[in-house]
Amino acid sequence: MICRKCTKQIPDGSAFCNHCGASQDPPPPHTKKRGNGQGTVWKMPNGKFQAIVTLGYTTDDAGKLHRIKRTKVFDKKKEAIAALPMLKNAERIQDVSLSALYNEYVQTDEYKDLTRSSRKRYSKAWERLKTLSFRGIASITVSDIEAQMKRTAGSYETAHSMQMLLSHLYKIAIKKEIIHMNKMDYVDSPFQKPIPKRQVWTESEIKSFWDDLPSHPFTAYILISCYTGLRHGELYSIRISDIHLDENYMIGGIKSEAGKNRQIPIPDRIKPLIAGIATKNAKTLIDIPQNRFYNLYRETIERTGVRPLPFHTCRHYFFSRLTAAGVHSGIITEIGGHASYVTTLKNYVRIPLEDKLSAVNKI
Repeated sequence: MICRKCTKQIPDGSAFCNHCGASQDPPPPHTKKRGNGQGTVWKMPNGKFQAIVTLGYTTDDAGKLHRIKRTKVFDKKKEAIAALPMLKNAERIQDVSLSALYNEYVQTDEYKDLTRSSRKRYSKAWERLKTLSFRGIASITVSDIEAQMKRTAGSYETAHSMQMLLSHLYKIAIKKEIIHMNKMDYVDSPFQKPIPKRQVWTESEIKSFWDDLPSHPFTAYILISCYTGLRHGELYSIRISDIHLDENYMIGGIKSEAGKNRQIPIPDRIKPLIAGIATKNAKTLIDIPQNRFYNLYRETIERTGVRPLPFHTCRHYFFSRLTAAGVHSGIITEIGGHASYVTTLKNYVRIPLEDKLSAVNKI
């Protein structure tokens, strides 16, 4: 027979070569190598075996590439090898990258209904989330999100846009049963929310709404709120059956006991607007879907060119004009549904400078 190592002639049946001493036992069968992306098994110092699969890659702020992996430890090597396909398939089923969810979101009707400015804000927010884009949404932690906002946002407004965008992506993932909770409910912005300086619209801005009304019916809701003090939610709460046009009042309201089911007077100026709505086949004063309401509101603000103040500014305008007109504080409190005039005065009334000058000049 021939030696397996030195290839010299040796006696038949030899266990070792009498020339080089090499063992003549056949080599162990070759272990098949797993293909790229199928995972690896590593023997740990404690004798156990760790199965490792690669989920994807991400980059840090310096542009360095980092591997995102999933691991599980087993007592035996064969158990670890057998688990690799399971770990990899679980990733495909249970997790979806942030990038894939974003691409799906921008194709939804909800996104397409956003105003141009809102889509622009979300686009900028996405740019600041790019280093997380290849991560699976299930693997991203609350700390990851807060750290990303701290590194890239720069302001409360930008961080808020990032939070809002991520919340939409989480909702898609929840619907797909990839995850079961919206982690944005637990994310704290690294930036302090600025204290807004409350403002009210001027009479010229209110005139802009009136001028816009004939060709855009939605503007009626802005004017109704400005002349009744109704909150956004209260517009939805008032049933058509609770509108009494002959007696010039409505029944409705939300929030506190003082605000619920209160008598809301209908001013002569907006009575035709409410009458027009009441004749439609609707159950409530407003029947526009909630997610559509604010899109229409923002479009109205952009179209009329008035200052982009929140919808709640309508309520501020209402209280401020009543106060400037010298209406008794008790009546203002009753109409607005507040428990005390202190609440109205502190949170809503904004008297213009010209009215203050008119008052002091009466002395």
